Amino acid sequence: MHLPRLFLSTVFALLLAGLPSFLGAAEVWCEKCPAMVAVPPAADGATALWLSRSEITFDQWRACVDSGGCRGGQDDHGWGRENRPVINVTWDDANAYAAWLSRISGHACRLPTEAEWMHAASTGAVTAFWWGNDHGQGMANCRDCNPKPIYGSTPAGTFPANPYGLVDMNGNVWEWVEDCWQGISGKCSQRTIKGGSWYYYSPNATTQARARNDAGQGSYNIGFRVACSP
Repeated sequence: MHLPRLFLSTVFALLLAGLPSFLGAAEVWCEKCPAMVAVPPAADGATALWLSRSEITFDQWRACVDSGGCRGGQDDHGWGRENRPVINVTWDDANAYAAWLSRISGHACRLPTEAEWMHAASTGAVTAFWWGNDHGQGMANCRDCNPKPIYGSTPAGTFPANPYGLVDMNGNVWEWVEDCWQGISGKCSQRTIKGGSWYYYSPNATTQARARNDAGQGSYNIGFRVACSP
């Protein structure tokens, strides 16, 4: 389903007006498309955008593969597929999915920038996590975030959504973002990843934490989500 742009413009006008009722509002633009959540703009004047509610899942990835837009053959590491985040995808793979979603949805989709990702993850909070500075228990999938380590990815929505309606911004799997690891060098062989994962302890799952990975190398710890223009 492709929503009329008038409706989308109205949603974002209300967001800009500060009406909280639209926070967490999600729309699905087509069968097997990810649910997209309206994220209000940051205080620095950046534009509002849609962000996928969860990390892109194996089911959502399969739709792109079946239509010829994405590369197949990603291993699920024995944890299962369906509603779990697709893993073993490179930075280029993630961008191929965003390009495919752009074509079928009519929206300009891409990987979020690190700044956009951090704003969406924090929901404006200045704490380590959107819920506070203590990683707590039962809030995310990381090594010390639960009474017993889970040792694998979990299905989208297993843990609470943040106030914007986004799930697994902290933990589960790392997420590719657009940024070069060292942008000032002019070399982009490594890209930034955000959010931590089930394998790493909570300091790696904070909003501020960042890591890097070779752009052409996937991992069972890395997935992604997409950002789209309204």
